[in-house]
Amino acid sequence: MQVNLHVRFGGGQGEKQVKLLALCLPYWLAPSIARLARVLAETGKQVAVTFVDPDVVEEVNVPRQNFCAAEVGRFKAETLARRFSGAWGIPITTITERWDKQMIREHWSATTILVGCVDNPAARRSLADALANASPNSSSPIWWLDCGNWRDNGQVLLGNVRTPKELREAFQIETLCAALPSPALVHPELLTALPHASRAAPPPGGSCAQMALAHAQSLMINQRVASEAADYLARLLLASGSRDGGLCRFATYFDLISGSARSLYTTPETIAAALHTTPTKLFRGKSKRNRAAR
Repeated sequence: MQVNLHVRFGGGQGEKQVKLLALCLPYWLAPSIARLARVLAETGKQVAVTFVDPDVVEEVNVPRQNFCAAEVGRFKAETLARRFSGAWGIPITTITERWDKQMIREHWSATTILVGCVDNPAARRSLADALANASPNSSSPIWWLDCGNWRDNGQVLLGNVRTPKELREAFQIETLCAALPSPALVHPELLTALPHASRAAPPPGGSCAQMALAHAQSLMINQRVASEAADYLARLLLASGSRDGGLCRFATYFDLISGSARSLYTTPETIAAALHTTPTKLFRGKSKRNRAAR
């Protein structure tokens, strides 16, 4: 039986408010975020998009990242916001400072999606800490979509709770999942060490593009990550709770060389296995689904 993810939308007086914050800006994901915001607005939701990135466009970013030579020297966040806000008629605000969890204070009254493409443990710890500011059972949850890659492989992870205890009520409705473990709960190593730390280190102080070149990173890996993340966002926000087309996975891993991909699905058994426990220990009582399976 398929179990889809259900998102509670925040906002008072019945309003459906969505805040999308893209951190350490996912450059190839930016156009999809703007398009999604346009569609959400057309369905009656109040949408706010913010791009957060302190970096400026460098020559080495062209063409590996989503920039052209004419944009060298400009803030990345402002460049992409200007481009895609104009293209899709969606206001996009920018913050040209390093991400800090205090930046989402003003967004706590709405459903907030943190789209993180950060590449260091400290930034991910800050994202994990941000989840503590909202209850998964409240009308204003905070979700963390983490995007990461290395050379020819990558992963997309989605969650909204920091501790196993917060998952107790996740499956109170048979075919809907109301909460997911955060990326840091599924992969705690994200908070303590750089991925593949045993391999050759990037140049000290190097930019993301320089690190990509140093590691012979695939030219298309960032677009592959962005494509997967965009589908997560669309299914999460456009088809939440739907029996057809809704989001039914919380982690996806892929490899470009082999062309393979695998996902972890939003079932009690899979979530429990990801946290190295059992459904009976992790979730409250036994769902109808579990009883019927016996």
